[in-house]
Amino acid sequence: MTEGQMLLIAVEPADQPEIQRLLDLSDAVAARLYPGAFRQSLTAARLALPSVTLFVARDAFGQALGCAALMDLSDGTAELKRMIVDPDHAGKGVGRSLLSAILQAARERGLRSVLLEVGIRNVAARRLYESLGFRDRDPFGNYRQTPIATFMQIDL
Repeated sequence: MTEGQMLLIAVEPADQPEIQRLLDLSDAVAARLYPGAFRQSLTAARLALPSVTLFVARDAFGQALGCAALMDLSDGTAELKRMIVDPDHAGKGVGRSLLSAILQAARERGLRSVLLEVGIRNVAARRLYESLGFRDRDPFGNYRQTPIATFMQIDL
């Protein structure tokens, strides 16, 4: 986004062609960065679960520029799932705005922390997460340590 352009972030349903387009972009980025054995696609159907809230960033014309999901883990924590910004809009503050809105929503829900898994080659994402206060941690939930994954957490 350039200065003066409006960015709207809202909770939206996952079953939209624009969301599928962003998920496809995310899969394409993952395919370039990581070998197939470690890659897992995320479908719109999985984002439509009751425990998942999908946040979408749109420009003033209504175009979806990015999205990310917050999955409630039912223990006072949530997992950030599949944050993606359209590569045509990367580096313009969309990801930071999206993540800030998600963290604010997590605080309002009374969550104590947000966890995430990020690939070691996704340097830009790691930098963004670190700049907002995320720190490295051990694997959580059903995740296991792999050669390409790192895990992070922010306490709210």
